[in-house]
Amino acid sequence: MDRYSVSRTKRSLFYLMMAFLIVGFIIAECILPSERSQSVSDNNITYEGSFTWEKSDGEREAIEVPGRYDVKPGDTMVITTVLPDDFNASVMAIRASLQTVRFYVDGSLRAEYDTKDTRPFGKDSASRYVFCNMSEDDAGKELRIELTSHASNYSGVVNTVYCGEKSDIWTNIFHNSSRETIIAFFIFFAAVVSVMFSIALSIVYKTHFDMEYVGWCMLLG
Repeated sequence: MDRYSVSRTKRSLFYLMMAFLIVGFIIAECILPSERSQSVSDNNITYEGSFTWEKSDGEREAIEVPGRYDVKPGDTMVITTVLPDDFNASVMAIRASLQTVRFYVDGSLRAEYDTKDTRPFGKDSASRYVFCNMSEDDAGKELRIELTSHASNYSGVVNTVYCGEKSDIWTNIFHNSSRETIIAFFIFFAAVVSVMFSIALSIVYKTHFDMEYVGWCMLLG
């Protein structure tokens, strides 16, 4: 009985400590000021140049980026911009939303994201950020971005175009989605612990625990 009391006390202290850490983290995230420098703010890594939509019939239309436009699924949307004379970014990036993406600089293919030769099924590439290496030598040149999607929900979608240092862009992306990322990691960790703990208890006590199903649902979800 004494050993049980000690074990229960330790367990209570553990839960109290975990609750303190979680509450402290939430309070710090909500109250304390951000430690991000101004160099990685949205405004400093977002490409501010103007874009032109070059349609298949030869018509040209000035567009706002980000935005969504009337493009048939499967058709390629071509947008162009002339890089400023003081351009000195090391990379440019755009999020591909179930899209094939190609970057051209002065008509030369510089970067491409297309999984048609590697994906086992489906018509579209998975969503991800696509980076194109650039340099100050590209100043004044034309940048062309081609976007193709067979999904009606994403055909014609043009996401924000970033420019700057790759590390700064990734820092900004993580900061903008930090809460979602933390929640996802927490759910993943809880799922793995639930499954492993249930399996261990099943081996020790020679019985099955329903908590394992909860862990698998969290992991697959």
